[in-house]
This record gives sequence, C-alpha cells and structure tokens, in this order.
Amino acid sequence: MEEKVLRAIEKFGMLDGVNDVTVALSGGADSMCLLHSLLAIKDKFSFNVSAAHLNHMIRGKEALRDEEFVIEQCKKIGVQLFVERVDVPLFARENKISIELAARKVRYEFFERVAKGAVATAHTASDNIETVILNMTRGASLKGLCGIPPKRDRFIRPLICCTRSDVEAYCAKNNIQFVTDSTNLTDEYTRNNIRHNIVPVLKQINPAVEEN
Repeated sequence: MEEKVLRAIEKFGMLDGVNDVTVALSGGADSMCLLHSLLAIKDKFSFNVSAAHLNHMIRGKEALRDEEFVIEQCKKIGVQLFVERVDVPLFARENKISIELAARKVRYEFFERVAKGAVATAHTASDNIETVILNMTRGASLKGLCGIPPKRDRFIRPLICCTRSDVEAYCAKNNIQFVTDSTNLTDEYTRNNIRHNIVPVLKQINPAVEEN
C-alpha cells in the first residue's frame, strides 16, 4: 500500500517543492488510510501533515459523530486539525444548485482557505473508474474520460493507484479506525449506483479493471 502511494507521489511529482500537506479528512476509510500512509512516509519527503474536516450539516447526528471522531483521532496522533461547519442544504437552495455540487464547492473553498501547501484528497482507483463511467454516460469529451487527475494545481491524490480493497486491507492491517457514511450504502446517488451495480459486473469481466 505505502509502496503504491510512494510510486504515485514520485511518478506525478505530487510533492515537488511541497513542505506542508493538508489531508481532506472525512473520517471514512479512504481518508483515514490516506492520513496514516502520509504520516508513515512524511520523513522521507520532509513535509508536515495536517488535516481538515468540513461538517456539511447534511446527515444530522451522523455528521456530528464524524466531526467528533476526526477530532478525537487527530488529538490521539498529534495532527493539527481544521474544522468548520457549513449548512450545505441551505447553500444549495440559495444558489439553486444540487446538494452534491454545493457540497463540493464549499468543501474545496474550505480546503483552499485553511491549507498552507498541498491538499491531499483520498480519491482512489475505485473512485476513478466510477468517475470515468459517470462522465461517459453523461457524454464526456476525451478529457472527461481521463477521469480524476492525480494532481491538479495544489490538490494531490496519493491513493489514485490504490483500490478500495487496498484501503480496507491497509486499515485492517494497521488497526486504523474509521466511520462509515450511511449514504454510501444506498443507490440514491448516481455514483453509488455505479459502485454497487456496474463496477462489480466489469470486475467479473476483468478483475483488474480498476487498476487498468
């Protein structure tokens, strides 16, 4: 797992000239895996690690649980954490946009505001295939079919070569705790539908489809 992270960082020059990395920390398995893997290799590249958590105020008590969880975990391992709350449903209504788009907008604005250097998001190869399929079904250009860029401006994706299975195995091996977003378990959102119903069929055809 850490070898895949190292290869991605070096291949795409994610940490060139970077002294500080802020992890976009939701508390889920992917972001907790990212935080711990970066802490494990930070001395090799001589960078500082912090984290940022935005409570979107969408899931009520569950969102508060996630916020409290990341605060507790970062205190335990001595990582500086930035936390804010934004009423995303209200923001979406006021700006007449979807909740998904509103959440992404306020989240990235938050990261831009609090991070000193690079911002590491926990997008994986599994997220990438979902994005490619989503873009393809919506009618994407060649750029859209390329999926999630490993590096865009100050945003880096060190887990982009790792699958969701890699993440789960790393968390289990290193006893890394995480929380589960209940909305990820339903097919209400298009991405979840792709994750639960389309990707498994593709993996039956080619088990290495995510890496490819």
